[in-house]
Amino acid sequence: TPAMCHEAPRSPRRRGMTLIEVCLVLALLVVIGSFAIPLLGGAVERRALVSGAGMLQAGWTRARLAAMQSGQTYVVRFEPKGSRFQVLSLDQLSLPESQDLQPEDPDAENSPYDILRFFKTRLPNGVIFASANVSNSNQLTATMGSAGDGPWSSPVIFRPDGTTSDATVLLANQPGQTIRVALRGLTGTSTASDVGKEEVQ
Repeated sequence: TPAMCHEAPRSPRRRGMTLIEVCLVLALLVVIGSFAIPLLGGAVERRALVSGAGMLQAGWTRARLAAMQSGQTYVVRFEPKGSRFQVLSLDQLSLPESQDLQPEDPDAENSPYDILRFFKTRLPNGVIFASANVSNSNQLTATMGSAGDGPWSSPVIFRPDGTTSDATVLLANQPGQTIRVALRGLTGTSTASDVGKEEVQ
């Protein structure tokens, strides 16, 4: 109709947020963040612990393969209450300088003078070797005498025939979570437990 043709279009009404609404949204975000941040932090630390167990298992696998391929005995040892571990041949382990534990220095990892460096690494930040139980080795005692008295742990033995020491290692992180990594000597296979909370001595 003619009346409809002359009707002016209505402009949409814009509605902004009031100051009270903005404050409520910010308060809600703060509350959500206070719950989410600790959960995310715990997940990251838990993941680092699981990753550390995987790194130790990978080191054990490398030592076992190196022993089987070379026909030499290899060992894995670690820094008690620390994060470093090494894979060495038994010949390297008998060197006097093998008992030295250098201070933490990231540049030392790439030092050309580190004659003991076949495979050396460290666990993720915040993860340490809390404790270990390694079976005694007559072969190691005959070669070196008593082991594990210095700054390094008692070595885990990997023989050319694929057998190893029986060993159980407990890893821990700063919140007190733990994971236990076990090595079966007869088969050389390793397993890792679920993340838990064991008492650390």
